[in-house]
Order: sequence, then C-alpha cells, then structure tokens
Amino acid sequence: MRAHFARQIQQVHDDLLRMGSRVEHALIAVNQTLENRDTDLARQVIAGDHEIDAARSAIEEHVLDLIAMQQPVATDLRRLLAMIAIANELERAADYAKSIAKRVIRGVSYDQVVDPPPQLRKMGIIALAMLNTSLDAFVHADPTLARSLAVRDEEVDALEDEVNAQLRDLARRNPSSLDAVLAWLDVAHVLERLADRATNIGERVIFIATNEAEELNA
Repeated sequence: MRAHFARQIQQVHDDLLRMGSRVEHALIAVNQTLENRDTDLARQVIAGDHEIDAARSAIEEHVLDLIAMQQPVATDLRRLLAMIAIANELERAADYAKSIAKRVIRGVSYDQVVDPPPQLRKMGIIALAMLNTSLDAFVHADPTLARSLAVRDEEVDALEDEVNAQLRDLARRNPSSLDAVLAWLDVAHVLERLADRATNIGERVIFIATNEAEELNA
C-alpha cells in the first residue's frame, strides 16, 4: 500500500513538472513576441492556455483524491498541499503569459507603435529564469536554491522602476504615444507579478523541505 501511495505522489510530481514545462514554453514564446511582435506566436500562447488550466485542474483533483483515500500526515500531506499551491502558481504564470500576448496583439494596432524598452525584455528573461530556478528547486527539494530567487526578484523590481520612468517620460514628451506606453506599462507590471509567482513557488519548496514558512519577496 505504501509503495502504491509513493508511486501516486510521484505521478503528481511528474504531472506538475510537465505543467511547468508548458508554462516555460509559453513564457519563451511571449519573450519572443516582445522582441519581434510576432502576433501569430502570441495567438498560439493564448490558444494553449486552456491546456495549462486543464493540467492544473487534473493535478488538484488527483491530490485531493489521494488525501481523501490515503489520509496522509506530516511530510506527505505537506508535500501534497504544496503541490496544489505550486500548480496554482503555474496556472497564474500562464495567465500572465496570455495577458502579455494579448497586449502584444493589441499593440500593433495603435496609431503610434512604440518599441518596448530593452529593460522590459530583460525583465521577461529574468522572470523566465526565475521560474526555471523555482522548478529546479522543487525537483531537488533545495531550499538554498529557492532562497536565491529573492535576489533576482529585487532585480526585476528595479527594472520595473526603470521601465516605468522611461515610459512615463516618453508619454510626457509625446502624448500621441500614450496608448502604446500604457500597454507596455501593463506588461512591466505583469512581468513583475510573474517574478513574484516564481518566488511563491520557492516559498513552497522551502515549506516542503523545512516545514517552515519564509517570505522571499517581502
């Protein structure tokens, strides 16, 4: 019975990593759309979001069934509950990718097209790297690796400040660019929130490994 339960937990673990891989691919695609305004690729990101939603629902249902049938305690229960939380964070990360894709599509229709600041692209690259790090930390149950996300989160926050200042200055100098500026400001905010999702996953990894709650983006 114990061996069967362990296999079931491993299956949830593997399903979660597959979901994470889908989210990473969505973010890679979104970063490409920021670089080249590829609206076809942006539409692919939007279309693929439902698969990630379905994966999250399946993971949650599987975990709840395991809890109901096996009534796990201590470490196993902590791990299962954390995996539900991580699946929810991944789903939200995918929602952010979809949101950015929609803004890229809208952006090409504005009267005045504004190139995204290079810091915005850097935010996207760091946010993707943070998600990758958070999943690596989960795979290896590595709280030290999870804690490293805090420094990267500060980088993203600082870049968002730079993007906001640069774009607002552009809007003041060129009011006709306002629609495009607002869109890129929205993208910057979404990328900052995406980085927060990665730190949230890191916090869950720390909880699984240590049974202690830590805040990485306080």
